[in-house]
Amino acid sequence: MIRTITATIASALLLSSCASSPVERKPPEQLMVSVPTGELSDSSEFSDLELCRIKDGDPELTNMTAGFPIPVGRIDLRTGANVQIIGVDFIDKSGGPKSPQDQNQIYTDSIQSFYEAQSSVPLGFMWNWYPEWVTMPNSINDYGLGGDFFAGKFDGNAYSNFAQTVIEIVDSKTDFSGSNFLFIVFPKGTTSEEIGTFLVNTQNEYLTDEGNIPNLIVAGGDYVDSDTYIHEFGHGLGLTDIRDTTDIGNQKSDGMYYDMMNNPTYPELLVWHRFLLGFLEDSQLHCKVSSDPSTHWLIPVASESKGVKGVVVPINETEAIIVESRRPIGYDTSLDGNPSLIGTVVYTLDSKIPYHRTPVKVVDVLALGESVEVMGYSFKVLESGAFGDVVEIAKIQ
Repeated sequence: MIRTITATIASALLLSSCASSPVERKPPEQLMVSVPTGELSDSSEFSDLELCRIKDGDPELTNMTAGFPIPVGRIDLRTGANVQIIGVDFIDKSGGPKSPQDQNQIYTDSIQSFYEAQSSVPLGFMWNWYPEWVTMPNSINDYGLGGDFFAGKFDGNAYSNFAQTVIEIVDSKTDFSGSNFLFIVFPKGTTSEEIGTFLVNTQNEYLTDEGNIPNLIVAGGDYVDSDTYIHEFGHGLGLTDIRDTTDIGNQKSDGMYYDMMNNPTYPELLVWHRFLLGFLEDSQLHCKVSSDPSTHWLIPVASESKGVKGVVVPINETEAIIVESRRPIGYDTSLDGNPSLIGTVVYTLDSKIPYHRTPVKVVDVLALGESVEVMGYSFKVLESGAFGDVVEIAKIQ
């Protein structure tokens, strides 16, 4: 039976079903099949990707985006991140005998491992560690960095001024040539009362003798973990938050359940984000502009295979429907605990949706034999297995 759902209410319906006990699904017998058996459409029919480069439609957000192009100043990992990392301590908060690198390399390793796993093309990372702690002349609380962002007490100017002061201290002894990201980290045991917010700043530039740095992370207190770093690093790449952040203290998934830019539970990046960042080979995406029915084999997004990972159906310059396949592999192993989110994911993109609300919303997650209609197109799963999903896409006449 076809389930017809409008894009505006589908996310609410799915969110409700996910909040309760998920529908139990028995693995289909086809999970034992290594490749699809049915006829597939010719990939060459979908190789022109230009019409699927959905434009950024948010007139106000200039430093992050849901559509093409990535804003100027953000990092293209295909050409490389060049990150300067400076450890800062205080007269009353010592870094101790371990260097900033010894204490914090676990986070940079996590960032690199995550993004390399998301990409089918080579990425570049250069981590430049200032070798010793930079001791500030005053106590930690004198710098006004204790304001909790989620409690509305964050002082952005205090953080920006602090970062520029740190740069001025080390500038004569550091070569910032080519740097496109600056991390400032603090000693273990720094509390959230002392450093209240994990800041990522992509709106300002930070002046050095060798040029400006357009992206900044100031690590927060001891609540910080690798997931925080990976998410905030994504803003340095140009990705926006894809959740409802209108109420900072009570954020919601807003119809999207995947992707580190939403939450770390099922963090594998959406096919749309991989396309936007240039992480896919051209052959790994199908752009469907024809109204003729077509059949596509989608490998799971977390698979290391170079097969097709998604289909984009452009509706207009700022809207599209996207379909991809999710399995509990790679960084998505937590999907084992939520079978209702395993399968063929059909979601919409509307790049005009303003910042603080998500521009990508799940319409449905389909199992074998299921189908859904949205925005004038139908999507039906013809085959499903460890190989991914075979999806038939047809324009509704």
